[in-house]
Order: sequence, then structure tokens, then C-alpha cells
Amino acid sequence: MPDKKDRIARVIHISDSSKKVTIIIGDQEHEISWHGAPLSLGDVFSATQNNPPQLIEKIGAAIPGAWNTDGDGMRWRRRNAAGHTRMEVLWKRHAIRRAIRDYMDNEGFIEIDTPLLVHGTTPDATIQSFEVGDRYLITSSEYQIKRLEVAGFDRAYTLTNNYRRDDGEGPYRNQEFTMLEWARVGQSLAVIETDAERMTLAAHKALGGNGKLFYQGRSIDLTPPWERMTVADAIERYAGVKLPDFSLASIKQAVKTAKIHVQDKDQNDIYFLFSLLMNHIQPSLGTERPVFICDWPAFETSSTQEKDNGEVAERSELFISGIEISDGFPSLTNYERQKQTFQEQIKRRQADSSPLVSIDEAYLEAMRMGLPCGAGMALGFDRLVMVLTDQPDIRSVLAFAWDEV
Repeated sequence: MPDKKDRIARVIHISDSSKKVTIIIGDQEHEISWHGAPLSLGDVFSATQNNPPQLIEKIGAAIPGAWNTDGDGMRWRRRNAAGHTRMEVLWKRHAIRRAIRDYMDNEGFIEIDTPLLVHGTTPDATIQSFEVGDRYLITSSEYQIKRLEVAGFDRAYTLTNNYRRDDGEGPYRNQEFTMLEWARVGQSLAVIETDAERMTLAAHKALGGNGKLFYQGRSIDLTPPWERMTVADAIERYAGVKLPDFSLASIKQAVKTAKIHVQDKDQNDIYFLFSLLMNHIQPSLGTERPVFICDWPAFETSSTQEKDNGEVAERSELFISGIEISDGFPSLTNYERQKQTFQEQIKRRQADSSPLVSIDEAYLEAMRMGLPCGAGMALGFDRLVMVLTDQPDIRSVLAFAWDEV
């Protein structure tokens, strides 16, 4: 067997004279001379560290005729239009994960392994859960982290897989994704935003960055502090329309003024109209520096503190180069209000003919015991890796995309 200093090589091309062979080590190809026994495509060897490498010992082989350079054995080693391989990106993903964990360790957080199957799930009408028997695949670890807060864990985080059914298609979505979620008891949302700034910069520097991020032809300054802007201000700046409040009448007028087409059947759907307005401006958010968009309509969320007579939610979403990276808010600690917002979401599901779900009763019971004030954030880890590694599609940063297993 090869020792730790040897590398693993796969034979991917054999010259007509069999005197030259092309091998691939990791995602790097090497053409070497060969004067030994006949080789077959797909043979696996241990190889020396020197350049050019030399084959040492055969340690594996493909079934005769089975090796295919377009097959699964090369999936992670093929170069895209920008010259990157998924293997290269996955090593960078590994470095980003380590940098984030180092940041959390230095801040005194404990990493928690939460279950992937739960009895109760989020009732939010915009999030659809996978049912597995009498349970659901987890869509977020928010409720589990908050139960731990009730039990005395004042700084906890998870970095784990989440699942959301039919969460749309596109370059930023995969129905199985990795989420970083963290919370601090007794701290404000501003402290959580600072966490996002500092850990993102730390991950960028772990890849050799100097504070200037280059993503899809744009130069983005990651130097903290990042910009903060309200939803209303962002709509005025990038859509050129004023949004005095979050009433249906105001949102309808803003959509009309922005000349966004709406079908007749959707004219009075406040949720859909607001999503159209945000989709309209999203490509402009965070194109020069990351930006936290705050003060969202309360009807957009069910677990955060509210202000302005309940019309505005204290919520902060991070955007980098037009991509939504994270969503954070102060914890809603009022048990009765949480039950009410959950019921509102259930009614919305009924109105939309969406599947009804079981609410997380264990979380509500924990709230009755007294959830302390604090704040937390959920960050799309895959999207962060995309931005930090200059990848236009989420598939490029995943070992296995949804349709590859």
C-alpha cells in the first residue's frame, strides 16, 4: 500500500505507442514516459511526489472497457469555463469551514449536532418541508438552538445539512443545503451582524484574500463595517419609488410605479407583490460592498421582534453581489405572540392550499419556560462558498448536487 508521502494516480490516456501515458493526480494531469507492463485506462497507481511523478505500485483498476473520461470518475476533476474544478473548490470549501469553526471557537461558541428528523417543523408558508414517516427533515436548526438557550447555552451554533422541498430552481438553490446558524443570548442583532462580517472576512483571508473579493467580474470590498440599509430605503434607491409603509395599497403602488408586470390574479396578493418588488432590486444589492437590509414587513416572518405597531420586523438580511447570504433577527420571546404568528402561517397555508404541517410543540413548550432575549442568524454556507470562490452556480461548490445521488 502507498505510504503518506505517495500520491494516487489514475491512467486516463495511453498513447498509440504506449510509450507515453497521461495520468491524473487530484485534478492535475501529467504526461509521463512508461516502459513497464502494458497499462489499461482507469488503472490506479501510487505515484511519487517528484515532478514529473513516477508510477510505483498498481493499487486498483477499472473493469476492462469501463473507464470513461466523461463518467463519474472525472466529475469532480473536469474544468469549467473559468478553469476551475469542483475538487479545487471543495478543498477551498474545507478551508472556509475550518475558518468559520476557528472563529466560533475563539468567540466561545459550542457546536451542536442537531437531529435531521424532527416531529415539528416550521409553519412558514414560504417554506415546504419533506415528510419522512411521522417526522420532517429539518429546514433549520433555529428551534433546537432556542431550546438550548432556555437550558443555559448562551452561545451555540450548528453547521449542518437542511432540507426544503421545491425551494425553486436556479444557480443558488439545492433542496439539500448546508446552513450555518448561530445565536447569542443577551446580545443585539448588531453583534450578530458583526459576527457575519468578521467570519466572512476570516474565511476570505483563509483563501489568501486581502479584503478585496472578486466575484464574477466585480470587485467587492469586504472591509467592515458593511453598509446597513432599510428595505424602504433600498427600494427607493434601486427601484426609484417610495414605500411609506407595508400596507397592500403602498406595495401595489410601488410595484406599479416600478413598472413591474403583475397578472390580474395576483393584484391583491401582498406576499407575492412584495417578493416581486424585492426580486426587482436584489441584483443591485451588495455589488460594491456587502449590505445588511433591515426593517422588513412583519408579515414576512413569524419568529422575530416587531416594532412600529407590529408592522415592521427587526430583521437583517445580508446580500453580497446580489445574492442573499443570511437572515438574522432578535429572538421573539413572547410565547403567546409566537403561537399567534404560527397560527397566522397555518391560515395562510390553508388559503394557499399548501400542505399543513405539525408545529414544533417542544419549541413552544421551551418558550413557556422562558426564552431569554438575544439574537441569531442563519447563513447559507453553500452560497458563501460560491461568493468566496467566484463560482456562478451552487453545483460547483457541492460534492453531490440534488440530482447527482
